[in-house]
Amino acid sequence: MAVDLLHALHENPGLTLHRAGERLGLAPTPPEEARLTLSRHKAALLRGLEGGERVEAGALLSSPWRLAAVLGHALGVEAPLVLTLYAREREEPRRYLVPPGNLTAHAAWASQSLPLPRRLHLSPSTGAWALDLREGWEVAVEALAGGTRYLLLLPHLEARAWLEAAGKGLVPPEELSVWRRGETPFTARGWEEALARLEEVPHAAR
Repeated sequence: MAVDLLHALHENPGLTLHRAGERLGLAPTPPEEARLTLSRHKAALLRGLEGGERVEAGALLSSPWRLAAVLGHALGVEAPLVLTLYAREREEPRRYLVPPGNLTAHAAWASQSLPLPRRLHLSPSTGAWALDLREGWEVAVEALAGGTRYLLLLPHLEARAWLEAAGKGLVPPEELSVWRRGETPFTARGWEEALARLEEVPHAAR
């Protein structure tokens, strides 16, 4: 699950990640739990960084472009990707076809050249997964249902609304996790349990 990667990055915002060939450097050495999580996602982190690049975990989380590149690789980039950008209200979305090997380079360019989108949607042409990243996101929901993996980074109320709709329109999930900033990822047994988790008063986010 990718929510554990988000949690590890959030808990260590000053951690610098460095790509040197196929080596992932971490400085300073993170706590053991975070180190093991980042090790599990080493391939995605390496593919989401450019050669020789150094970037702080907090900077990755704050850039929708860079975060989409890392999470896209964590979900699996074996097919062309459809990237849909929503700039402002009432503006038509823009769609781009991104070859599998171009995601990181495109994200690095976009982070320097394009305004922040209010919403970013990324999905392979196979439909195997969907990443939806909204401006001001507070909650991550990751679910495998009906053969599709969903990874949604949404404001709290939108996450609750999505889980309510999923409970009515999607098959029961095979896997389901929810994560709020400042909390440990929670594995739920169904849509209702995940929704109940989000209805609890959240802890103060750091």
